[in-house]
Amino acid sequence: MSETDRTTEVRPEAGSKEEHLRAQLHQFDGRWKGGYFEGDPLDPLGGSTYRELGYVSSLYATYLCCIKPYVGSSTVVLEIGPGRGAWTRAILTCNPREIWCLDALSREHNGFDNYVGIRENVNYFEVSDFLCDCLPANHFDFLFSFGCFCHLSPVAIREYFQNLWTKLRPGAHAFVMVADFDKYNRAVMDPKCNVSRAVLAEPLNVRRRIWNRLAALAIQKRYPKEAWTLQDKEQGPEPRPGRFYHAGTQETAALLRELGYNVLDVDVGTVLRDPIVHFSRP
Repeated sequence: MSETDRTTEVRPEAGSKEEHLRAQLHQFDGRWKGGYFEGDPLDPLGGSTYRELGYVSSLYATYLCCIKPYVGSSTVVLEIGPGRGAWTRAILTCNPREIWCLDALSREHNGFDNYVGIRENVNYFEVSDFLCDCLPANHFDFLFSFGCFCHLSPVAIREYFQNLWTKLRPGAHAFVMVADFDKYNRAVMDPKCNVSRAVLAEPLNVRRRIWNRLAALAIQKRYPKEAWTLQDKEQGPEPRPGRFYHAGTQETAALLRELGYNVLDVDVGTVLRDPIVHFSRP
């Protein structure tokens, strides 16, 4: 067989698109023996080549996961327990049509207007019960609550969910954070979830250890001691300022299903300590 009869590889012309694409693949030749490994996606405090740029706040992750994809210019939002309005202001970046806020404290006490500003599309109601009578029926596309239902007893939570049914439009999405003492206690004790414990569990240089310890002390000073201690599910139902009530992840999901809601995710997982349940009204 002559040379001309043999099939030869057709090489792409220099500078061609085909040559460029082939070069793209060849750039990996011999690299990352054993397979490229950025880090473990299931390790909440795991490191990566991003170093300090590889971490985001649980609050920011919650905004990205639970708010940004669901709120737009036509959305009517209901927020329960806005407090100063941190989440309200975050929701406003998505340009909702309206936000209605319910809180047990006045907007003056919370400094709501100072933080959020006066907005024509924001309505604020100070409430003294769980009836939701101030809300129009069949009006809301989106419900959000963070750091509120964890302070409500299961009886109060049931009352809220029952009365919210007629206020939500069919297809409305809801994200509500509740307290689950089993998850809470695991997070407090597990070095994989707790930065302070992770710092103690790993060898670190002195400067970094001191910095982390000072940061942990600053956080503990700012927030109630109750937020850093193990929780007892057997404590009584008596209210006291700032206390948490065990609602439970699965228990809350079961309650929502009993009331007719669709539970889409029993816990979206953006907060290592507390569950956020994602549900909708059929």
